Amino acid sequence: KPARVLWLLLFALFMPLATLRAQDAVMPVTGWMATVDEATQQIVLTWHPSADPHAMGYHICTGSPCLDYDTVFNRYDTSYVCVDHSPTEPHTYRIHVFDSAYNVSVLTPSFGNVVLRAEVPLCTSTVNAQWTPYQGMPGGVYRYSLQARLEPFDNDYSEKFSTDSTGPYAYSFDIPDGTTRVWLKVQIMGIGESHNGYPRISQSNVVSVQRRTIDTASFLRITSVVYDTLQWCNLLTFDIDTSYEADYYTLYRSVDGAPWDSIAALTFSTPPFTYADQEVNVHDSLHCYRVSVRDACGLNPHYSNTECIVIPTPPDPGWAFPNVIIAGD
Repeated sequence: KPARVLWLLLFALFMPLATLRAQDAVMPVTGWMATVDEATQQIVLTWHPSADPHAMGYHICTGSPCLDYDTVFNRYDTSYVCVDHSPTEPHTYRIHVFDSAYNVSVLTPSFGNVVLRAEVPLCTSTVNAQWTPYQGMPGGVYRYSLQARLEPFDNDYSEKFSTDSTGPYAYSFDIPDGTTRVWLKVQIMGIGESHNGYPRISQSNVVSVQRRTIDTASFLRITSVVYDTLQWCNLLTFDIDTSYEADYYTLYRSVDGAPWDSIAALTFSTPPFTYADQEVNVHDSLHCYRVSVRDACGLNPHYSNTECIVIPTPPDPGWAFPNVIIAGD
């Protein structure tokens, strides 16, 4: 009985406070931001901890209207990794605080990740980069910086282009000769400072691009060169990668060590792949051949092996005169 009375007294004492607490406004978060972690390429949300002493955690929702995404059950845990969201697609987030009575604060404005896309058109060396503007940066965006790292020349990123909050959100530049790959990212600097005193900086996803060409034939060989004594020509046989559809292959000839001359544009459809070189001078001894093909951009010639043949010296026919009887002889 005394214990029951004590509980009734405590309930009567603290019930008004609990009722009052349930009606208090919960203080919202400030300083929210979305960025992409460079090492893991995952979207990371960060925010300032709620100043509300009764805060218990945070609800993170995505989309509009707000759909529940996940819950952080710690007032001092102020970051969240969006493992299920691709950084190459735009996403929007909002956060509110909840207290021990599951009262919630007002939602933050919508904010999200910046998505960078880049491409190198076929048969060019120009990088075309474009990105989405940052939405919902507290205080606004001060600057966008497109940064590039060249492989194999650069160990770190350097700025290629910068613009303010009004854009443009695109930039094009040429890939230097010798560069095999270009890595790109966009850095977004906000107006004002983060809660740790540093400038508020977000990053986009990292994009990798390179020159785009269509590969040449994977194998391209001259298998034999023989002299056809009946047609007085050199007969060449080829082994060609038929999966590669080239407009034509260029055949070259060198006679007795002279420079290479292109002598024919060859097309191959079905085997056997042969060619008869009719322009053979039997008085030239050494004939060498090779064939090449370029990629679909007309670049990067790919050469076959070199095959040579020594033209045999024609036999001396000699001279024979028939017996002729001439009248009066």
